[in-house]
Amino acid sequence: MIMMNKHKQNEWPITFKNVGLITLVIVGLSLIPLIFFHRFYFLDDTQRGAIGQWYEVGKLLSQGHLPIFNAAAQGSGNYLAEGQWGTFSPLVWLIAFTVYHSSNFVIFSTVFKIILLVVLGLGAFFLAHSMHVDKKYAIIYGFITPFVGFTLFAGAASWVTDLMVSALFPWFWWALRRFLEKNTGPILVFLIGYSIITIGYVFGTIMLIMTMLGSLIAFIMNKHWQSVKKTVLLGVSLAAATIAVYLPGIAIATVTLRNTSGIFNNNFLSPNLSDLLFSFSPVGYSEMNSWWTAGGVTYMPFMYIGWPLLLIAFLNFKAIRSFINNHKTDLIQWVVPFLLAFLLLFGPDSVGPLRFPVRMMAYFGQLLLLMLVMVISQVGLTFNKARIWFLTSIVLLGTYLEVSNTPARLKSVLVINLIIGLVIIAIAYISSGGKKFQYKNYRFNIKKPAITILSLAIVISFFSMIVQQRTIGRQRDSIQQQHITYRYVDYDMPAKKADILNMAKKYKGNTVVLGNSSHIIMGNDWYVTDNDSMNVYTPVGFKKFSDDFRGGDPTRIPVKHYNKLFTLDKTTQLPLVDLLKIDTIAVGNEDDKKIYQNLIHRKNVPNGWRLTSYNRDFAVIQRNVSVGQVGSVAWSSLNSIKQVANNNYQVKIYVPAHDKNEKVVFSRTAWPGYHVIGHGAKLITPLRGYLTQIEVPASHVPKTITLRFEPPMLKPAFVLVVFSVVFTLSWSLIRMLIKVVGRN
Repeated sequence: MIMMNKHKQNEWPITFKNVGLITLVIVGLSLIPLIFFHRFYFLDDTQRGAIGQWYEVGKLLSQGHLPIFNAAAQGSGNYLAEGQWGTFSPLVWLIAFTVYHSSNFVIFSTVFKIILLVVLGLGAFFLAHSMHVDKKYAIIYGFITPFVGFTLFAGAASWVTDLMVSALFPWFWWALRRFLEKNTGPILVFLIGYSIITIGYVFGTIMLIMTMLGSLIAFIMNKHWQSVKKTVLLGVSLAAATIAVYLPGIAIATVTLRNTSGIFNNNFLSPNLSDLLFSFSPVGYSEMNSWWTAGGVTYMPFMYIGWPLLLIAFLNFKAIRSFINNHKTDLIQWVVPFLLAFLLLFGPDSVGPLRFPVRMMAYFGQLLLLMLVMVISQVGLTFNKARIWFLTSIVLLGTYLEVSNTPARLKSVLVINLIIGLVIIAIAYISSGGKKFQYKNYRFNIKKPAITILSLAIVISFFSMIVQQRTIGRQRDSIQQQHITYRYVDYDMPAKKADILNMAKKYKGNTVVLGNSSHIIMGNDWYVTDNDSMNVYTPVGFKKFSDDFRGGDPTRIPVKHYNKLFTLDKTTQLPLVDLLKIDTIAVGNEDDKKIYQNLIHRKNVPNGWRLTSYNRDFAVIQRNVSVGQVGSVAWSSLNSIKQVANNNYQVKIYVPAHDKNEKVVFSRTAWPGYHVIGHGAKLITPLRGYLTQIEVPASHVPKTITLRFEPPMLKPAFVLVVFSVVFTLSWSLIRMLIKVVGRN
């Protein structure tokens, strides 16, 4: 049987019922992980990264400041250059205000991420509607897309900025199509695009650019010059915002950990093309390296796209050529971002500063499912025995590859894939025009095919989600952890702000944590406290500092680096702990446990320090007398130099008369952007490669000298943002005036 869906048949209105159904299904599906693990939406980088970062942004905004720079976050703190602090993003400001005034971070994170999943699903639905997808398949696309494996298990569980841009991506494409094809104004598409860009997650920006490029190519080929002009003008506006966000980071790239070039491949978070053959299965696990690899397999369904992929077996392939001829514009718009997503996803794991290609799976999954429902809606499905055998072959091949990676799952994988296959057969049968089911003496008449298909789709979606989540917490399985579904680290960050502040009471002043235990304040959670700490996370850490002491991941500084803190610097003859103005050190009971053991028995407590507390995880030592504020003078070759003032952006010092050139070192990371004001003093090579150092020339009179910081490209970035907004508003106003004049 063959059913062809004509273009006109797919013209249908969006109703509250459609939106309500999709929302209800997405919320229901998103609650399933919480049954197994109530902190599912509060894991890994959400705990040690996003929450604390947003809290800091909210605090700064409440004080009337934008997130630009923090001298006390040594090795980090260059918020403008990091790009993900929302310096120019009202959307991030709103989120940050909410976090800052939240009392329970787990509740906030859970609610916020479920809202994002709903936003993603509704955006996918509206996009499918704009491409004339059949109503029932547009609805299915809407509630399936948010649960692409990577989107749920990486974006929703941990990398929330990834989820944010993924959620806005279909809305941008939908608004772009309205803007170009229905002659709507540029405001809506600009607002969505601007929000994606200023979130600062580069993969979202890349996909936005490729979507616009696809539209531009399509309209050039069709010689639709009005749409070409509009695309170019919108591109100018959004390009200005993009440059504003990323230019400051590029300007300081030479001193950061991200100063990388070339193409490399260590198969780290780099999937294989064969993984697509079992991407219909919710329990398929890829053979790729990651932080969670066990036995060569990453036990998270990152490559899961969705059960609807199996409907490919029933496509009416005879009508594909006609579909291509009649939908060239849509296909060109689709193929450009899809091709890039494919190339990055299955390419090397490092292309310049771009890392972890599996991140493209969020977009690859969205795009592949979109094309599938588009094709089904236009060419229909064919149902016969040959197609059932075709489906069986696909399922068996995918199951074989799936079981090859996780052989201990043989029985469960067979059962799960069999159930999915049977539901696919039922959906294909009904969608191709089948009206009756008969089994022995039982006969079922299908009076409402669309409702039946939607019901089956909802049931199999809930089934898929449940089996994905069924083995949460089985992290000590006997056979190479074969039954683990995922293993994100829970750092045990308290849910409540009050509990974090209570934990912070044992730490005073500038604090450094040495160790990898989760029984302490970690990463950006320090922003919630009143303490400064170099343990705050950054994606663009100062490389020389990382090489010398802090390491590649500042949230986990090795315990063995303890001795470095008290080793005298050759130039200044001061220990690093003094140069960095550290007041409190927490030493983990791990790695070289002798350090911890000696401290708790008071055998290795340095002079001027005291053991203030300890438990089985950490020993905490503190200075008897603080050596001053982070960012202040750390050492000078002239002892009589006095510090007059010190704040986030500058230090002012008084230098008495002296006969020769003198040097002054500050406990400030030597980010590009520092300059010296006064009497010929100048910046010189940073001490140890990362501590800001100046040289003061000889003088027979006292001097007042100021060391000041201004982030590179700050002013151009503000100018570009203003230009982007004013350009779009002016363009919109001119359009309105032209319309008014035309009517008169």
